[in-house]
Amino acid sequence: MSHHAAEIGEHWRGGVASLRFLAGAPFVFARVARKAAATEHAREPIERHFSLFLRNCRINVSVEGEVPKTGQGCVVSHNETSFADVAAYFVGIWPHIDRLAGADTYGFIPFARAACRKVDIELVARGNRKATDPLVARMVATVKEGGRVGWGAEGRLSGRDGIGPFKVGGSLIAIRAQAPVVPVVIHGGHDAMPLGSFRAHPGEIRIRFCDPVPTAGYGEADARAFADRLRAEFVQNYNELADRRRVTA
Repeated sequence: MSHHAAEIGEHWRGGVASLRFLAGAPFVFARVARKAAATEHAREPIERHFSLFLRNCRINVSVEGEVPKTGQGCVVSHNETSFADVAAYFVGIWPHIDRLAGADTYGFIPFARAACRKVDIELVARGNRKATDPLVARMVATVKEGGRVGWGAEGRLSGRDGIGPFKVGGSLIAIRAQAPVVPVVIHGGHDAMPLGSFRAHPGEIRIRFCDPVPTAGYGEADARAFADRLRAEFVQNYNELADRRRVTA
């Protein structure tokens, strides 16, 4: 098969997978919102839907490192370059999260808001401080009670092959709760399916759970410095995963 024909096939495969995901999402969310009786069971249809999307794109997910255990209050911070990374998150990271913060834009999918409430996903309205402050307070309380909170480090899909600038939200939560941050580095989504493209290139998304970073000695005024320290950790691990990909390619 020629390179041009392969490229057309990848665009077709990614486009079909994306359309199937979008068309099926309202039905999945409706089933979760209306029929699931418990949080752990409610998550299963959502996890399967993201897993099917990745399988249709011919993208595999591998996980390495030590995942945070139940009862280990912490902020689990991650990066995302594309929607493929979002799907990988729900397959490889979400099972180890008790409460997750997600972009408010997902709430526009029919039945998504009701489903998110069922599975402890808090939707973050970017730029709405009045709504965000109580959400952050709830996240702090969850961590203090031993919960594992998922919070995106960059605050959005970066769309770049690398680590973008970090927001301070996750750092503030961890500092206020006096709990560690567990960095989780995701690599491969940009190569597999870049943001803004339907092209699905067969490959692997690697997820690495890194060692917890303690917040002892940091106050709220140090949130930016702590976020910058976290970003350095992400950059190092992202580059290591990128180097490994080049060696094995």
